[in-house]
Amino acid sequence: MKPKDLLPKRVVNYIQDIGVRALDHLAAHIDSAPPAAAPEGEPAAPASATQTLVDHWKGMSPADKEQFVGRVSGSVMEVIVASATLPPALKKTVKEAKKVIRKRVKKVRKAVAKRKKESPKKKSPKKNSGARVKKKKKT
Repeated sequence: MKPKDLLPKRVVNYIQDIGVRALDHLAAHIDSAPPAAAPEGEPAAPASATQTLVDHWKGMSPADKEQFVGRVSGSVMEVIVASATLPPALKKTVKEAKKVIRKRVKKVRKAVAKRKKESPKKKSPKKNSGARVKKKKKT
């Protein structure tokens, strides 16, 4: 089934239009600083994924932009529709799995906090207040 058949035509067109406008806005407003020069003998640092996307986006024709956004929005729509059509039993399973994960995270956080409390703190040496320290005599 085509992604366009999964949602109403108006929604598909809206998603398509907003996707193109959002990427155009991103390309127009992103700071495109030149990449820092790498020291001799070392490979240049790779550009960020966002910068790479913007560079490619600026070089695309309007038809290519529409096609790209169409592919991305199609994938997003498939995920949305798939999650909306999950059987109730599976949704319950996912919900229960999230609960288990939350409980695990809570236990780990408590254990870390407890360990921090129990671990002896390093004491910094006290500064001498100017008073002389008595030395012990050897007997």
